[in-house]
Amino acid sequence: MADDGLSHRAVGRDAPRPDSRRKVRGTARYGTDLDREDALHAGVLRAEAPHAEVASVDTTAATAIEDVAAAVTRMDLPGGFDDRVRHYGDVVAAVAAESKEAVEAALDAIEYELDPLASVHDARESVREGAPVVQDDPEFGQPDRHPVGVDNPEYVQNVDDYHRLEVGDVEAGFAAADHVHEASYRTPRVTHCNLDRHCCIAEWDGDTLEVTATLGNRGSAERTLEKLFGDCEVTVAQPPDSGSSFGGRSLAKLTLEPVAATLARETGRPVRLAFDREAEFSAAESRHETYIDLKAGATDDGRLTTLTVDVVTDTGPYPNGVGHIVLKSCRDRPIDLYDLEHYRYEGVAAFTNNPPAGEYRGIGVTQIVWALESHLDELARKAGFDPVAFRAENWVAEGYERPHTGDPITSCGLAECFDRGRETFADLRSEDETDSVVHGVGVAAGGQITTPGSDKNTDYTEARLRIEPDGSLTVHTGAIDVGQGALTVLGQMAAEETGIPLDRITVSGYDPDDAVADKYGSIANRTTYLVGKAVAEAAADLAEQVRSRAADRLGAQSADLTVEDGQVVAPDGETVAVETLLDEAIEGTARTETNTAPIGYGVHFAEVAVDTDTGKVDVTAFVAAQDVGFAIHPTLVEGQLEGAVQHGIEFATLSELELDDGVPTNPTFADYPVSLATEMPDRLACEIVESNEASGPYGAKGVGTPSLPPVAPAITNAIRDAVGVRFTDAPVRDEDVFFVLQEAEP
Repeated sequence: MADDGLSHRAVGRDAPRPDSRRKVRGTARYGTDLDREDALHAGVLRAEAPHAEVASVDTTAATAIEDVAAAVTRMDLPGGFDDRVRHYGDVVAAVAAESKEAVEAALDAIEYELDPLASVHDARESVREGAPVVQDDPEFGQPDRHPVGVDNPEYVQNVDDYHRLEVGDVEAGFAAADHVHEASYRTPRVTHCNLDRHCCIAEWDGDTLEVTATLGNRGSAERTLEKLFGDCEVTVAQPPDSGSSFGGRSLAKLTLEPVAATLARETGRPVRLAFDREAEFSAAESRHETYIDLKAGATDDGRLTTLTVDVVTDTGPYPNGVGHIVLKSCRDRPIDLYDLEHYRYEGVAAFTNNPPAGEYRGIGVTQIVWALESHLDELARKAGFDPVAFRAENWVAEGYERPHTGDPITSCGLAECFDRGRETFADLRSEDETDSVVHGVGVAAGGQITTPGSDKNTDYTEARLRIEPDGSLTVHTGAIDVGQGALTVLGQMAAEETGIPLDRITVSGYDPDDAVADKYGSIANRTTYLVGKAVAEAAADLAEQVRSRAADRLGAQSADLTVEDGQVVAPDGETVAVETLLDEAIEGTARTETNTAPIGYGVHFAEVAVDTDTGKVDVTAFVAAQDVGFAIHPTLVEGQLEGAVQHGIEFATLSELELDDGVPTNPTFADYPVSLATEMPDRLACEIVESNEASGPYGAKGVGTPSLPPVAPAITNAIRDAVGVRFTDAPVRDEDVFFVLQEAEP
């Protein structure tokens, strides 16, 4: 790969997105746009009780309706589906018919009876003796579950996952502390709110199941369905265009793909099933609600001595492996961010009768960073430290060995993010104050790993590139573009190495008929970092093949030739077009592996204006200073940062899927609050810091997830600065601020 950092031809600059025109013009075809002339429509009868035994289900009247092809009960579904529904929106029965109208009529005709069971909705109670048992099979539908041991005698049931870690001697750390702060925090259930709803088409060919759906982690979905259905082979095909994901499209949904596949097997025809908007809230997945207890100590000179973290997180009723990731993130991120000699962590993920939880941008990191940065901000204020300087004094730096792994931090832009962000923020600050409006400022840092790779988990991917005889280039990878711009940046890396113009390069997502090996797909900040590295290496292989073919014709050594704009150029200036060198297509392939996960860091600054009469909070200024390693496409990076700010505003001040004993009370866009353009800061700046991660292509590392965690705590720290009260539950809504201000009045 080109690595001089000065002569880049295609990376490090903006380029047109190949999917932009069809998306802007409305011609893009997403999952819900797909249909098949021979496909049956499907629908799901969903439970309105959070926990119940299915006493009876009678589908006789449903199947008697004209155009109804099949009706199945949950007991007909594969794997471990039993006669017990475990959350509001769980599947009771499902039908397939020739028309949507017949589907609705059939669902209405199904007669069923549910015998209510005691339910549990607080994750902290669920794992303790005496609570209702939610899940008897903690491996249900999981193809890759790791062994789980529980080292806490109080956690006796409903345990999805458990982690514990101790570094140093926390008691000695607290004994050395002059200031100790202890508090509890809660983070909310937040839903992705992707505009394109979940939809799939399932079809069987003998023992092979093909599912067409937008699934970022294709491999996991295939393995899950293969485990559920047993002796079969599963392939996932993608729609022509993928909508946004934010983690919501990473995994198969238990009341979607398995249901459609069961109906397809029953009828011998393709079956199309889509979630309606309420099902998106109740049967898809939301961010884990999480309870976090923190205790931190510091000396008079502002050094952190120790930190303890206790986490309980709500998985919902079915395992999907994400509880494990939440707990690992909550465990590792504090010691990836701060230099802590003494540290203790315990975390448990609990099954409950709440709607399912799953991947959401910043899995676990968003939760722990919000609590940690709130906590350390409050510790600093109570101890009389400057909250900004206190953090900077305790941050890690490049070369710091992470105490739980011994691995050094290979690139760290925290200090530069801080310096550049603070300088820019000073220029954006408000000058005006009124009698009824007070301003506050806040800062927060955060970090997240790039790829799921670690010392015990090797991530891998492949890329295959092909130059056609006409000089065009096609890139095949195992990842897809779920809105992050992967098609663009992967194309840029191919152009960088081959010298073929971007407008002659096509990047195709995963195709089951033209498969390349890939472990995780488009999740966990791995696309640019790992998939991009494979693309660049395969492209370099292709470029060498082209130069070798041109060497004799140009009378030069291949090492002395370059490829520019589709032309091979000799030192004397003579050129030959790439296509004239090819009688047939040539291919370049590469496989990249990693068991390292470099951290993308950010330091964000927020200003809020609080109306003391109404409690209304307005984020007036924001600076997102983010270490991205190297910006392959600066405008796409800026778009990721701006999107993170919008998501962080939702987390901090607006969004929560609210439940009443497990039943969603706001499962529509009419009731669920999402941030609009009007909630974005009046003055917003993005500072892109390039720390040059040696293991990444051209120095790049992840930006999508790492840019989110600092946003919300910067905002709520600014609220604390404005009103003098620390909120320990998110989101902090206007009415919460109003009542605090009312209580503070004499």
